[in-house]
Amino acid sequence: MFKQKFSVTYGTPAFHQPPSAMELANNVDYPNLNAFDMNARLDNLSPRLHDCFDSITMNEEQHFALATNKRDGARWWGMLFGYKQTEHMTVDNADYKLQCDQSVNILRYAENNVLLVALGDTRLQVWSTYSAVRQPKTPYCLFLIGEEAAHSAPINNLCVFKSEPKKAVSTCLDNTLNMWDLSGADLCCTYRARAAHLNKLTGLATSATSSAQVITCDRGGCARLWDVRASSPSSTCLYEDQSQLLSFTCAAWAAPRELQGDKYVYLGDSDGNVHTLDIRVPHKLLRTDAYFNEGHVSRLLLNGDHLAAMSNLQAAVKIAKVKESHEIIYTNEKTHSRLTDAIWSNGNTLLTIGHGRKMATHKI
Repeated sequence: MFKQKFSVTYGTPAFHQPPSAMELANNVDYPNLNAFDMNARLDNLSPRLHDCFDSITMNEEQHFALATNKRDGARWWGMLFGYKQTEHMTVDNADYKLQCDQSVNILRYAENNVLLVALGDTRLQVWSTYSAVRQPKTPYCLFLIGEEAAHSAPINNLCVFKSEPKKAVSTCLDNTLNMWDLSGADLCCTYRARAAHLNKLTGLATSATSSAQVITCDRGGCARLWDVRASSPSSTCLYEDQSQLLSFTCAAWAAPRELQGDKYVYLGDSDGNVHTLDIRVPHKLLRTDAYFNEGHVSRLLLNGDHLAAMSNLQAAVKIAKVKESHEIIYTNEKTHSRLTDAIWSNGNTLLTIGHGRKMATHKI
């Protein structure tokens, strides 16, 4: 075959003479050329706090890490920042910052100076955030320790074991569960369950006293308790909704001094309820408390005898004092256009972030 010049074959014919841009107003006979103009513009890649605040985490030294993303247009990308305070956060007063070529979905501190970063292209990274030896004058500096792409879909849950911070667990949208080991000089995946649930996996929580137990829940109303001590971890069904009316959305595991103790797990559902389970009594819901009349429970956070529940439809925050019952002591239904993450900064202050109103403070 003879070679063909595609620029000639697929070029604009000479007889194609469209009207000028001024004449094309309110004319549907010709395609809109605004897309070509937008594609020709260069992206603004200067460091900045984007409008979408997507994840926040805090270590034991009260140092915050914040992920912001650009989620408009054809190309999404993000930045992460480190701060000692949250009152006035700018690009210039950040202790460290990193610009990523993908969106930054989740941030979690493993140790005071070790940060886990889940990117939007399925990668999980481990960064060192502080080193007085590497840079004595500016010890806050980022150094990539390890990187792995062990998931086939973006990570939607990431938890660190409080009793052993060098171990973590993650899940993704295709129901894969991965166990991670950070004790070496690299990030290592020690176990992978490719079909952890039959329905979409939505919630993940780790035990505060043991590095061997994990709770997962799914959209079909099933909660599973994992034992990860063996080389091939096993799971048992903690609860399964036979009526197929429940749809779990998130999970939280209490510490020994939180709420009723470390044997209790709290699951949020799509109807705005919070369910209490005892891991010693499987297949039974101890109690169900209604938090939101409209919208699902998107996040649960425990702090002492307080339980914070967050919703996204519409975005709202409710904090309950849990003793014999769940007594709602704080309500805020005008937080963000979309609530994405939250942390307890101290015993009586909850910080929430999201889209629209970027950060909100809730004090009890």
